[in-house]
Amino acid sequence: MSDSAKRPAAAATNGHDDQETKRARLAQIVQDQQLLASQSIPTPHTPKVIQTVRLPDALRKKILITGGAGFVGSHLTDRLMSEGHEVVVLDNFFTGRKANVEHWLHHPNFSLIRHDVIQPILLEVDQIYHLACPASPPHYQYNPVKTIKTSTMGTINMLGLAKRVKARILLASTSEIYGDPEVHPQPETYWGNVNTLGPRSCYDEGKRVAETMMYAYKNQNDVSIRIARIFNTFGPRMHPNDGRVVR
Repeated sequence: MSDSAKRPAAAATNGHDDQETKRARLAQIVQDQQLLASQSIPTPHTPKVIQTVRLPDALRKKILITGGAGFVGSHLTDRLMSEGHEVVVLDNFFTGRKANVEHWLHHPNFSLIRHDVIQPILLEVDQIYHLACPASPPHYQYNPVKTIKTSTMGTINMLGLAKRVKARILLASTSEIYGDPEVHPQPETYWGNVNTLGPRSCYDEGKRVAETMMYAYKNQNDVSIRIARIFNTFGPRMHPNDGRVVR
């Protein structure tokens, strides 16, 4: 057989191989995407791989977490992501850190928005976890006016969003609303022993007003609310300059 007769057969074989290679690469890309959509990526900050489930549309919720890149917020993000929900983290990174959620940045159910809650934002969500506010004394005393704005204006903005989209909203409040308590342990019926002028009042009174606004929106606008008074909490991803732990 002449060389000219062999060339078309060789070209056909090479074309077939190219198609097979493309199909194999496409299959690998699809497999990689499916893997990325089923788990977190290990990072130096969060080396553990967290598996996610695939929820049907009727069960999957779109959930907003303000302050979601912070200590508590990032762990809540992990929990909700592992349950298969869509999570939108909103944070201005004053005390929150991108490293706390970077293991989710690839995931199709996760979104990260750099935004300050004292500015309004329009989103479509089913639930809101309002955690935004520095919680350690060195941080919330650094800029007391900003701390007050976060607890008041930020909460007003989140309540307005919850009212508009008919979302349930949870406020992360604090044991500091009891001030310097004279009752131990404090029941929820205890009103506290507070100082409106002290160095901690920017945080304490801001959270007290935030709780009042939550109930006002519930009673006046029928917004579905929840309030969680979180006491001192410690663990992985705490800010290194939190000031409440010895490292």
